[in-house]
Formats: sequence, structure tokens, C-alpha cells
Amino acid sequence: MTSTADVEERLSPTRIGTTEFVILNSLISATIAISIDTILPAFDELETEFSLDAGSASLSITVFLASLGIGMLFWGPMADRYGRKPTIWAALFIFMGGALVSTLSTSFSMFLIGRVIWGLAAAGPRVIGLAIVRDCYSGDRMARIMSLTSAVFLVIPAIAPALGEVALSFGNWRWTTAISIVLGAIVAIWLLRLDETLRPENVTPLSAKPILAAARTVLTNRTTVLYTAATLFMYAAFFPWLGSSPQMFETYGRTESFALFFGGSAVLMAIATLITERLVNRFGARPVSRIGMMLGVIAGLLYVLVALTSDGVPSFWLWFALASLLIMVNAAVSPLTQTLSMEPMGAIAGIASSVTGALIFLCSAALGAVTDSLIGDTVTPFGVAFTIYAALAMGAILLASKTGPAHSEAAT
Repeated sequence: MTSTADVEERLSPTRIGTTEFVILNSLISATIAISIDTILPAFDELETEFSLDAGSASLSITVFLASLGIGMLFWGPMADRYGRKPTIWAALFIFMGGALVSTLSTSFSMFLIGRVIWGLAAAGPRVIGLAIVRDCYSGDRMARIMSLTSAVFLVIPAIAPALGEVALSFGNWRWTTAISIVLGAIVAIWLLRLDETLRPENVTPLSAKPILAAARTVLTNRTTVLYTAATLFMYAAFFPWLGSSPQMFETYGRTESFALFFGGSAVLMAIATLITERLVNRFGARPVSRIGMMLGVIAGLLYVLVALTSDGVPSFWLWFALASLLIMVNAAVSPLTQTLSMEPMGAIAGIASSVTGALIFLCSAALGAVTDSLIGDTVTPFGVAFTIYAALAMGAILLASKTGPAHSEAAT
């Protein structure tokens, strides 16, 4: 197991500290959130400019997430062969290029092409950021770092819609997509302070045989597969909040205050992850993930009960409180399941992050899109889908808990 002292030494000569490490890794993860959340307030303007049907702009989210999942298969093997920093810089360059295509688009088709490029490249920071954390930490220490990273990361969704609103006040929807270009440049420059974290002995040749062998290790490890499944279902429960929350706010006639409430929900999610970090420090990641997911199922059942007894549209404040509770549980537990899925994969962290990330994002984006299609004049489908997926995630976590501590020939 890698100690904190070892981490600080391996990150020399820059001597980047834990706090800066967490903030930087949070910004790396935030490239995805910024790519999604800043354009949410611009949906109406996008639909007007490109003469789209109401709700059609949400296709840009679905396309982005699907591309994200596909892109994850590519970046992990590259990062295991050429190193974390060169690969993430290449991904960020393409990321900014895709955002630029969307920003300059003259048709919705061109906009979506940009989103595809953008999503394929956004997979790089997500995959490599997770691999960097696994390079440096393991066990409950990694779970705590992931929780702290998520807490800082969630500041971005808290302010992203507001950034989008500010951008719209100065310009048009193109300003909201240009924000990602700026963030990509900031992350690329900040990465100069981080040393390469891939150990020379963990370099994997970029050829079919070792990559397939590593992928086989990932897909045959019971702990990794079950915790990946749990994460997949949790993402499927959460993605409709990203794709359809503007529509749900519109149901309540609260479109103008969407950015404020969406940001508030992100703050609550950040608080939940900070609480989780403390709990993991005391009780460990596995028991906290089990109890957290059980609470998620109970909260989901309560949401459904309230929605069904209110003709699908409970009072706004009651709905927002219950929806916030659901996503708080999701935010608290998902970093733990991601951590636990990666725990046996230390020596092949890049490929493992690629394989698990592709499964998570491709499948959860498809499942989330089904939920999106069902949300109309009622908020009930969101709660029903969340409860089903939370129950499936809980089942996977309970099965994984029977495997004992994670061990694998891939672990460091």
C-alpha cells in the first residue's frame, strides 16, 4: 500500500501537497460537469436558434455522455503506455477543439458533431484523473481522497448553471460552451505542477495481448465487477437530474430560478461527500457504502409515495427537498463504489479505469435516457427510476461485501 509520505515523495520535485492534489484532481473531473451544466440554461435559446422541438436540446447531453463512454476505452491504455501527463494533455487539447466546434456551429448537426468530439476527449481527464488517484493512494485513504475530491468538484455544478446564466447575460448560448475552452486551458497549465505518477514498472505496452489480458483481469475480478455495477446504477439514477432537471423545474414554473436551486443542490451534495469522508475515516468505505445505499432506497420509496399521492406533482418545496435527498445519497456513495472497484487494480489503473468507465457511462447514459423520455408533466418517473436503480446498486454492494477485502494480482 502506498503511504501519504510516498505520495509526496513521488510527486517531487514540485512537492504538490494533498490539498492542491485534491483541488487539481477536482478540476480535472470538473471538465465533464462544466461541459454539461453550463449549457443547461441555454437550452431554450439553442432550441429557438436551430428551430428544434421543445426538449430536443437535451439530446446534446445524451450524445455527450454516450461519446464519453466510448472515449473511455481509448484513453486508459494510452495513459498506461505513454504516461498520465502526456495523455491527459492530448485529451485536453482535443477537448478544447470539440468545444470550439460546438461554439462556432451554424447548425444543430454541427453542434452535435462538436459534442461528440468534446465527449470523446472529456473521457481522458475522467479516466486519467481516477488513475492518478489510484497511482498515489489505496484503501480507505483513497476513498477519503475521492470523497474530498468529489466535495471540491461539486462546487463546479453549484456554480456552473450560474456561470451559464452570466454568460447568457453578456452574450448568447455560444458563450456557455466557450467556458469549457477556458477551463481546459487552466487545467492544462496547472498540470505543469504535477509530476508523472505512472511507475515505470507499471507501463503497459500498447498492443492487443497485454491490453486484453488487463481487461480480462478487470472483468473477471468479482469485487471490481460488482462495485462497477453499483456505480453504473447510481449514475443511471443521477443522470436524469442533469438531463431533465430544467424540464422538472419548468413543470413548477421555476425556470428563472433553476440555476439558483440547481447550484443549491450541488452544495448539498458537496456537504454529503464531506460527511462521508469523515465516516469513512471512522468506519471504512465498505460499511458506509452499504448503509448509504440502503438509505438511498428508503429515500427513493418515500419520494415515490409522496409523488403518487400528489398526482405526480407534489408541492415544489417538498419535491425539491426529496430530490435533493436522493442526489445527496448518490453523491455520498458513488465515490466509494468507484474507489472500491479500483482497489484491486493498482498495476493496471489506466486500463481498469477505461473499462469500468466505459461500462458505467455507456450503460448509465442509455438507462438515464429512458428516464428522461418518461419525464413530462410529472416528476414521478425520476423517483421511480431512482428507486429501482438504487435497489439494484444496493444488491451489487451487498454481494460485493461478501467477497471480503479486495485482492488481485493487479494490485500494488
